[in-house]
Amino acid sequence: MDPDIEIMFVADVEKLIPESKTSVSVLQKFNRMNLPDDKSSIEEIWANRLKENPRLFNGTKFRLHSVSSDSTGHLTLNLGVTDYREYLGTNWAPDVNRFHEQGLQLHSDPQVFLSDPAGVGAFTVTSDEYVIFLRRSSHCAEAPGMWDIPGGHAEPEEIVGKAGMDEIDYSLMTSGAVSHEIFHSILREVRDEVNIGEQHLSPALLMGIARNITSAGRPSIEFLVRCSLSRDEVLALYRQGSQAEADESTSIMLLPVSTVVTLQTQDPALWSTIAPSAKGCVILYKMCHGM
Repeated sequence: MDPDIEIMFVADVEKLIPESKTSVSVLQKFNRMNLPDDKSSIEEIWANRLKENPRLFNGTKFRLHSVSSDSTGHLTLNLGVTDYREYLGTNWAPDVNRFHEQGLQLHSDPQVFLSDPAGVGAFTVTSDEYVIFLRRSSHCAEAPGMWDIPGGHAEPEEIVGKAGMDEIDYSLMTSGAVSHEIFHSILREVRDEVNIGEQHLSPALLMGIARNITSAGRPSIEFLVRCSLSRDEVLALYRQGSQAEADESTSIMLLPVSTVVTLQTQDPALWSTIAPSAKGCVILYKMCHGM
């Protein structure tokens, strides 16, 4: 294992989870709980972050509260709602240990006062068995300059439209709608970050969930996505630079699957430049495939 990540859930070996075997429950009780002085400290951190990086913008995200699976392999995700401002103001707060300590003391849960937005990431494999990595731009709020997998977030906005956390109609966030958004969001991220049309991507299969310890345990749902294009075809599309989120990365790296699964032990120097979310994805791929 790697000290940057912690495995929260892993699918059974060789039995990755499709959208059809996933249920979601989105309820207010799964939202982050508040500490008495939360609001002012979160607003202050957000204001300071905006001064440092005016490109930041707030938006609602799904908060991962818990996960379970039954004997048939059916997965249930319990989700609340949070936003990016809460995330930077809690998971990235200078005194984040206070949130963990209070959570343990009051609720026996170190994450209960944290935003914990659910990220999504993809172990994207080309037709000739190469894995896609992108070098994050310097203006990215997290892991700038590090190699990462394509990824981002599922967006409540895709279901309920533009609405603040206090305005969301939870009745619109049905299990089917949210499951589809989670599984489709990662294909959208690969499309928008790498410039690969969705017609070249397989349906996403869920491998597991990893927590990023460097961001106070923020969870990321990791998927396996297969691409019908070759390494050279992917490189050509990326270098066109016409993808919607071209500014989020500065370069691309494609490594053979056989190299990626041994990076941690065989090339620790390169492994140290891999973003924590990508490390979690690689480790989950290995666990799901019995490596």
